[in-house]
Amino acid sequence: MNERPTRPLRLLVIRLRSLGDVILATPLIRNLRARFPEAAIDMLTGERYLQLLEGIPQLAGRLAYPVGSRARRAARGSLAEAGYDIIIDLQNNLTSRLIAAAIGPARLYRYRRPRFNRWLRIHLPRLRDRLPTPPAVAIGYIRAAARLQVRDDGRGLELIPTGKWRRSAGALLEDYHRQAGIPPDTLPLIVAPGARHKTKIWPADRWVELLLVAYDAGFRSQVIVGGEDDLPLADQITELVSHPVLVTAGLADLGELVALISMGCALVSSDSGPMHIAAAVGTPVVAIFGPTVPDFGFAPLRCPSEIVQVEGLTCRPCHPHGPERCPRRHFRCMLDIDARRVFSALARLTGAGVAPVQAASTG
Repeated sequence: MNERPTRPLRLLVIRLRSLGDVILATPLIRNLRARFPEAAIDMLTGERYLQLLEGIPQLAGRLAYPVGSRARRAARGSLAEAGYDIIIDLQNNLTSRLIAAAIGPARLYRYRRPRFNRWLRIHLPRLRDRLPTPPAVAIGYIRAAARLQVRDDGRGLELIPTGKWRRSAGALLEDYHRQAGIPPDTLPLIVAPGARHKTKIWPADRWVELLLVAYDAGFRSQVIVGGEDDLPLADQITELVSHPVLVTAGLADLGELVALISMGCALVSSDSGPMHIAAAVGTPVVAIFGPTVPDFGFAPLRCPSEIVQVEGLTCRPCHPHGPERCPRRHFRCMLDIDARRVFSALARLTGAGVAPVQAASTG
């Protein structure tokens, strides 16, 4: 009598938002693939981040969770019909719990944020030196699957830009270099001045000074990246510099953003999504931390990086993600960081001479 063929194990990783957190899931997915080489591993994320999943080659399925209650009910029904054996819920909120309940997997694992540790760091400054430092969030994601015998392979984040992304981003750079009279083989300095939370944004005049100092030091190709909300800040910066700067904020899609950062000689960024993109594509990154701190687990992971922050401020950190305004009204966590200090970090990572380097092929 013929035996019924065994279907592959089906796993679903849920991380609905945000940009950085989706990227922080990539080590978990890579290690899940190593642990279950024959499994069908899918990932569910928000619609706005779906394109990003094309850069995660270990995935079998890339799924978007829609907006709107009716569409979401239909999506939960489709996910239930897919018959997942294992769910790893990295979002761990009401929405993701509803999804998991609809599917009813045999095994369910959830990531638990170190909320109490963060609360203590914010509200009890005298305890900070005695508190244990939680693992990086990406490592915490892996540990959420520890009962599946998934282990950390010691590597960092991982995104692979597709050929389409690289061709499109390369065309943007090629046109900019031609118009600005920059040698075509020059790798750009990428800057991401924006952030979702206002107090994570280094002031525009500091970005202007950084770009001017960097230009004089040989960083002639400069690109400002970000989302549509960052375009006013990008315009404010470019109005005050005297050399051509390519602004892709609000114009490039997620794939082009990943490819542009991968083509850079370095990225200078706030504590935001582009910082994690740089870590995932191997681009050196200078990260400016203001109201948040690396001990929250969001520092650039296992990549060439420099962190610039104001040490010794008892009011840091003041919020898990960055408040809308400075609670003390002095904003020293950002205002006390000058452009020369950020440039010094950039120079240490890349070398202030910055000889042109052959850019990635755009063909």
